[in-house]
Amino acid sequence: MNPTVLIVEDDPEVRSLVEYTLAKEKFKVHTAENGKQALEILDTMVPDVITLDLMLPDIHGLECCKKLRADPRFQSVSILMLTALDSLDDIVRGFETGADDYLVKPFQLPELVARIKALLRRRHVGRSERMVAMAGNTTVDLAHHRVTINGTQMDNLTYKEMELLFILLRRSPKVVRRTYLLQRLWGRQDSRALDVHILHLRQKLGPKAGEQILTVPGQGYKFVPMLFSQENVSPAAPPTSSTTSASAA
Repeated sequence: MNPTVLIVEDDPEVRSLVEYTLAKEKFKVHTAENGKQALEILDTMVPDVITLDLMLPDIHGLECCKKLRADPRFQSVSILMLTALDSLDDIVRGFETGADDYLVKPFQLPELVARIKALLRRRHVGRSERMVAMAGNTTVDLAHHRVTINGTQMDNLTYKEMELLFILLRRSPKVVRRTYLLQRLWGRQDSRALDVHILHLRQKLGPKAGEQILTVPGQGYKFVPMLFSQENVSPAAPPTSSTTSASAA
């Protein structure tokens, strides 16, 4: 079955061009010109990938993304943000909200196609693996979008953060190379997304659980399990996005 893509884009020229390009690549394409129309379409179908403009005329793209990530039906749908907003803070907010990838306008159509195909490949690989990983008191169940620490469920992680934690748990206590994580989760080697996600993952897991994710300079990251008490696993406050924080991971 051909993969399904929903294009959410208010610029008719861009929307038509992307629709034509993806249709040529044998994707089944649906389009929406604003956030309200997109949400109405999504009431009746669940696509494989959503390309989401941020500067929509009614509902901001970030708000649309939040609504989707809060709905269990769309937890594993890949979201690619297509936007002219290109500052680091904008990119951080996009990933923090739950985007899987972020492509800045103007973009090359072959790159867009390649990004979408990479998202689909990683989605397929994820489904074919055993979907539960455990190390120490921490468990990630990707199939049910659930993270538990010492029996306490953590409800503040995005799906991409769960995927990152899943990989670290599967390899624990070995080092997972930075290049592997970038390629596996984002399909390229030049993204700041990993730094942002490691930072937010540590913050969301809290001061004790977050300390289990160690940086190995010049190599990557590793998860080293440790025991801690129940009171130390409550979710931390939501992280704030900033250029300084993103570079600190």
